Formats: sequence, structure tokens, C-alpha cells
Amino acid sequence: MNYKRIISLFLFLQYIAITLFLNLSCKKAPTEPNDNPQPGRRDYLWTVDTLNYPYNTIYRIWGSSPSDVWAISGGGDLDKTIFHFDGTKWTTDGRLRPVSPHSIWGFSAKDIWIGGMNGMIWHYDGNGWKEVTRLTKDGNTQIVFDNMWGESTDDFYAFGVCPDSNNLSVNSVIAHNIDKKWVMFNTEGLCGIVENLYKNKIDQKIYLRVIKWGYGGYFDSTIVYEYNGERYNKIYGDIWDYNHCANLSLINGEVYFVLGREIANRNNNKFQTLLRVDNSKFYNTIWGRNSKDIFLLMTDGLVHYNGSDMEYLVHFDKLRTQIFGSAIFDKEVFFIVYESQTNLNLIYHGKLKE
Repeated sequence: MNYKRIISLFLFLQYIAITLFLNLSCKKAPTEPNDNPQPGRRDYLWTVDTLNYPYNTIYRIWGSSPSDVWAISGGGDLDKTIFHFDGTKWTTDGRLRPVSPHSIWGFSAKDIWIGGMNGMIWHYDGNGWKEVTRLTKDGNTQIVFDNMWGESTDDFYAFGVCPDSNNLSVNSVIAHNIDKKWVMFNTEGLCGIVENLYKNKIDQKIYLRVIKWGYGGYFDSTIVYEYNGERYNKIYGDIWDYNHCANLSLINGEVYFVLGREIANRNNNKFQTLLRVDNSKFYNTIWGRNSKDIFLLMTDGLVHYNGSDMEYLVHFDKLRTQIFGSAIFDKEVFFIVYESQTNLNLIYHGKLKE
């Protein structure tokens, strides 16, 4: 298997889509629903930490608190793939581990999971990282777990893709850890990289986004599915460009759908538009705390929506600067920023004024 191609694929995937994580945000469980939240504040004090690890792009982040944040990289040296912020500084322990982590999710400071290549799943218990399993699908060991998400340590998912006989990233993979046992989903009907998967608190349905890899080495389209426990029902699909590309984000327990230039919720089996983004630099990715406190990825920076208007929080002065993920807490935010021209990994850390 061409590992360099796979790593490049997923780095480029973050550049176009992001994720984390999209929203690969904080560990805290969703707060109670609030039908009329207050507009999100914008008075952040920003600091920027530089993580200078050449050829080691950091693109996933998760944290249990602002003083316990983890970030990972699937490339570079294997002793510099897991990074930790303790509230003061970012460090890596320098231990060589045979894992190229592509996804991270957790439930407490002593219960964190990483998914990597070759079906690897690693776990952190507060004392150190260790490999707990290597999963396969239909005998295929070359699984890349590109993302993870879940509601509890006994109910979470790792998902991504494994190659077909032509080494194309088309075989969708979803693994479910339920009651400490891993179960591989039947993904018949899916084709491509499962990049996002969330359960929506509004209707208790699972929604997932699949990125289809087309001929000629380019992304072809994004498709959003609703999973009813038995089958995957397509609810949106379109070509890969800014005006049509789809993305998902989980905000306060509710799935938000980015459908080209529109940001929508879903209720009663229908999309309900929350916001249309007319700025041509919108990069089809959002994170947030609630419907009036949303961060939007732009090709030239970071924009905030407070329920009535949008305003730039950060402008990038260099071209080809990308935000790969975020960790969002009550009064602090972290954004992974990569400058391709300088090959620097930057952590933009914002604190609301007291």
C-alpha cells in the first residue's frame, strides 16, 4: 500500500473539508437545549503558539479542558505525532510509537482514543498510550480511521476507509465500540471516505458524510446519509466545489449541515436553513457552541456569526493558510492553523476577556 499517498490524501482532505472534527471540539457533553441563546461574544485575546516540526502537519485536536488539549499528526517522525497542551505550553513526549494517528476523541482526561492506519486503535488512561486493537474488514487490514466520535466510552465510533483491489480509497469503514466490543458495520451502499458521523439530539438519528474519490486522483463529490439502523438513506449529494460541497458539524448536540453556501438544521425529515453565507471565501466548514455562536472557516481567516451578523476574528496574511480543526470550550478556543508556505503548525488560542 502507498502510505505516502494515503497520508497526503487525508492531509488534503483536511484542507478542503476539515474533520475535525470538523468539529473535533471539546470533550464536554452537550449542554441542555436553549431555544434562545445569547449572541456569542467576540472579545477574544489571541495568542499564537508555533509548533515547528517540519513535514509533520498537525490536523486533529481534542481536549477535556483548556489545560488538557491534545493534537495529532499522521505524518513526520513517529516520535512526534502526539502533542499535549497543559495550559502553559505544548510538548511531545518524544516516545517512538508505531502509529500514524489520523483521529482522536475522548471522554475525560484519562479516557482518550486514537485511530490510525492499519486498523490501529490506541487508548490513553492517564498514565500512557497503548495499542488496544487492530481491526480488519472483510480480511482487509489497511484501514485508515480518519475520524472518531461518540457519546460515551461504551458507545463511540471510528470511521474512515480502506482501499479496494486497485488501491483506491473507496471501501467505506464504520466501526462501533459498544459495551467495550468492536463491531464492524455493514457499509454496503456507501463508497468513499466516511469523514463525519454524529447522532442528532433533535431526532436521535445518525447522520454521516461520505467523500467520494473520483477518477484522475481528485475528490468527486460529497454525500450526506441518514442511517436508520439498517440502511443508509441519501439526503444530499453534489459535486465537489465551494457552492455545492457538503459538510457536517455537531454543535450543542445538534447536527448542523453545510450544504454549499447554506447552513441548515434538520427536523421532520426536512432541511431548515439557518444562514446563507454569501461571502465567496466561505470554506464549507463550521464549529460552534450554539446557533448564535458559530465560527466559520474562510480561505483568508476565521469569521464569527452571532445570530445576526458575521465578523472576522482572524485574518491570515499568507496565502494557502488553512484551519484544520478546533477545540472549543466555554471561554476559550483553540484552532489548528497550517501555513504551507512556511511549513509551520500554529495554534491560535483565543480567550474571552474577563
